Amino acid sequence: MNTTSSSVKKKMKNKIRFSDEQIRCLETMFDSETKIESKKKVQLARELGLQPRQVAIWFQNKRARWKSKLLERDYSILMDNYKSLASRFEVLKKEKQSLLVQVIIQFYSLLNRHV
Repeated sequence: MNTTSSSVKKKMKNKIRFSDEQIRCLETMFDSETKIESKKKVQLARELGLQPRQVAIWFQNKRARWKSKLLERDYSILMDNYKSLASRFEVLKKEKQSLLVQVIIQFYSLLNRHV
């Protein structure tokens, strides 16, 4: 076994998984405040049987995932708006072309009357 896969396995082995109850509590706290102040972090860590650093990192990771989801949502909204505007633009271009043809026809019609 090479050292790279060995170190990856060691990291995976040391990775701490939160219980469902801990996650539920952290999620509830995150819903009310996306950044946790030091006193609350220490208190929450004590209540959940975690280290304050674990709580801080959980909040940091959650904020990063949350911001990514917001960006994805905003991108989706913008893309939908863009598609709608692009479609409307194409309709208006066709309408403009049609009106232009009508103006040209009217112009030549008037021109022929005076000749």
